[in-house]
Amino acid sequence: MAVKNCYNYWQQAIILLITISIFCFWYFAFPYVIVIRESLLLFLWNSGYFMERVAIPGGLAEYIGEGLVQFFRNPLNGAVIYALLFLIEQWLTCQLLKQAFPAWKKTIRFALSLIPPIILWRIAMIPEVPLTPTIAIILVMAVMLGLTYLPKKIRAISTCVLLPIVYWLTGPAAILLVFCAVRWMPLTVILFAGSLIGSSWIAPYPLQKIAMGIDYYWGKERNIGTYEQMECDMLVRMNQWDNIISKFQYSNSATVTSAVRLAKFETGQIGRQELFSSMVVPKELQNGTPTIFSSNGLHLSVNFESLTAAYMVSDIAIQMYLPTISQRAAFEAMEFTPNYNKSGRALQRLVQTNMITGNYKTALKYLSILEETTFYREWAHEMRHMAEHPQLVRKNPFFKQAQEAYANAEDMFFI
Repeated sequence: MAVKNCYNYWQQAIILLITISIFCFWYFAFPYVIVIRESLLLFLWNSGYFMERVAIPGGLAEYIGEGLVQFFRNPLNGAVIYALLFLIEQWLTCQLLKQAFPAWKKTIRFALSLIPPIILWRIAMIPEVPLTPTIAIILVMAVMLGLTYLPKKIRAISTCVLLPIVYWLTGPAAILLVFCAVRWMPLTVILFAGSLIGSSWIAPYPLQKIAMGIDYYWGKERNIGTYEQMECDMLVRMNQWDNIISKFQYSNSATVTSAVRLAKFETGQIGRQELFSSMVVPKELQNGTPTIFSSNGLHLSVNFESLTAAYMVSDIAIQMYLPTISQRAAFEAMEFTPNYNKSGRALQRLVQTNMITGNYKTALKYLSILEETTFYREWAHEMRHMAEHPQLVRKNPFFKQAQEAYANAEDMFFI
């Protein structure tokens, strides 16, 4: 009994150590990946949004995943969620191994139970992979565990009945269910293939995309950005100007270099005139100097290096009181989202730019959407009161200065 308890204590200690390591990894080493994920979605609390998600294969997994990612505005929340997902995956794997291979040694089952969550942990580091496949695998494993408690014949019948349903809710991860009825595997494989092919006649996606998982992998066709850009973007959003200067002084990215210039302005190292002259460089005078803005004498052109860079361009432009450029960048970033989702962060910026330019009706349209979110709702209510009473906008220090700068400046950028 003492040896058995010793093994249990060691297993618990190892799980605890790995869980804490995962939390620290995300919170201290990769918080910017957590933050950028939140920028890529708009989770709404309404029936229309839910039905839009579950109307495609894997929609429930996508809905739950996006519901969790909305908390990623704060890296602490994201790190806790990733650590909890590891615990759930490890426990489910351990219980399934226990049901499938009761004769195996506990230490072997425990060691094997660590492999799937560690693999999913590594996959989560890839910006092009959303949370959907992780949630899908957890849901399928939970169904599998429930089926293991049924008698073999009932389990096989239940697997055949549930497989098409689970497939529609989770996507291709449902292929794991075929292992719940090994003797009936030919039938379950046919059911899975039929579900997959049949869904291609219903969902507006090609069969290849459905087979890979509609929201399992976004691909690299749309560049989300480098880790450097993601980290700099997070620091710009948090106004950590000193950290930006110290970390990215010698960056080769035009957007990151422009963020450093903005940070020097915000810390008083350069003036506004010098900021503008270093940001807006005529094309014939650039000489290889990285810059996000260039001028040909008539209008500005903007360099969008990636999706993350577009968000940074929007943040930089709004600080420079260039609302039309900020609006264009935010819109480009939102439309560039890999899964064609909208973005709460982008809509928030579009509200600000439209209030600066006096397009209050357009701002109210975006606010009505943000009011159905979790973390933008309170801000949206505050902005709605201002948008419905424009005199209050002019009393706000930021909007007052931005509107004055916009009214007195030449609009060199056309949308």
